[in-house]
Amino acid sequence: MRVHFLSAWTVVCIGLLLSVVSFAQSVSKPEAKQTRRVKGQILTSTYLPPVRLKFDKAFKHIGSQKFTLFERAQAEQYYFVDADKQQRIKRMYIVQFEGYLPNTNATYDYPATKTVELAGQSYIVEAQVVPSVSVVLKQNPQSDAARAVLFLEGKGYRGGESVLFQRFVRLVDEAKRNEFILLYIEDLSSTGFTAADFAKDGRAFSQKDKILQELLNRALKGFTVLN
Repeated sequence: MRVHFLSAWTVVCIGLLLSVVSFAQSVSKPEAKQTRRVKGQILTSTYLPPVRLKFDKAFKHIGSQKFTLFERAQAEQYYFVDADKQQRIKRMYIVQFEGYLPNTNATYDYPATKTVELAGQSYIVEAQVVPSVSVVLKQNPQSDAARAVLFLEGKGYRGGESVLFQRFVRLVDEAKRNEFILLYIEDLSSTGFTAADFAKDGRAFSQKDKILQELLNRALKGFTVLN
């Protein structure tokens, strides 16, 4: 689900990259009936997958973008941001729909090591600490994360260099060629920790599992899956 901002929130988006949300259009439905839109705090998608998400009023919808990813997939991202008056991002959600193009012979495959149930659907969940967003971005400058960073910077938003992110992912078709991802990101500085705290001898290292479980709990509080 991002240069100072490129640093921190890019990671978030790169976490996103690891489990991108698909939205390749289904040929069986007329394009006119395939829509995604935001009204107030509610994001509605009518296809791949049909879903409605309601976000807490603290998160402002600042726009969306579509692009072709690595000439292999189509991606669509929606942004809901909680920022201060200087447009520094404290927390945010990135919703990504992604699907492989017809000429791409590939499928999505993720190990379901941990899952949660949301509105009757099973989501694969993963959380990470990203010490340096800028380093992650340099490793993959053409990623969906990099696209997200450019979009956010274009809107005047910036973030920190270190972040926490929580990802929710599910495959949305039997062929496993489309996926849906919801990414929750926090500026690490807002938690009272630094990247160094998560190093082997840092004060947060032994508490990492507990800290990431608390992150999951916070992520779940900011949105509701309506269907």
